[in-house]
Amino acid sequence: MDITELLKPKTTVWDNYLPIISDKNNTIAYLTDSIEAPSEYNELCFKLKTASPAEVFTLVLNTPGGYIDSAMMLVDAIKSSKAKVIAEISGTVASAGTVITLACDEVKVAPHTAFMIHNYSGSVVGKGHEMKAHQEFIDKNLNISFKQFYNGFLTEKEMDQVIDGRDMWMNKEEVEARIAGTWWSGDDEEAPKKSKRGRPKKIL
Repeated sequence: MDITELLKPKTTVWDNYLPIISDKNNTIAYLTDSIEAPSEYNELCFKLKTASPAEVFTLVLNTPGGYIDSAMMLVDAIKSSKAKVIAEISGTVASAGTVITLACDEVKVAPHTAFMIHNYSGSVVGKGHEMKAHQEFIDKNLNISFKQFYNGFLTEKEMDQVIDGRDMWMNKEEVEARIAGTWWSGDDEEAPKKSKRGRPKKIL
């Protein structure tokens, strides 16, 4: 036996940036760091898109957020999956992490969870006219997507406030109440509209 093979460090699934563990019809994926480039989520998206109705996926989320392109890819995979997809959230789940959470069928919220929604951040590069065109496109396109992601979870007024720069922080009880649709007691004209896309089916 080659001694160099013996000296190589052994790796496990836990060494992966996105650990994915499957056992029969149950798969658990750990999104417990920043949401990075889309390529980090290829395997998970493939598994979601090719899953059967008998399968259950649990996405464990504890993340400050990150690449919105990756979040969108995951949302598309979750929405097109035949499997049930459950989000288990704990710690801080912010930005892109909230988008992924609200795409799931069910949500389990741990005690002391901090759920933070805000407008996008980033930068553009290039010549002046290129940056202007790119920024105008990003602003228009992401604001449309934002209202789709949070429709049914935030009111129209809240969504406009977040787009204007407000950060919204929520604890376990408020997240659960908004998902259940039991939190609103204000003007009916301002009430959030029910939406399967913008709010999971139930809490656990």
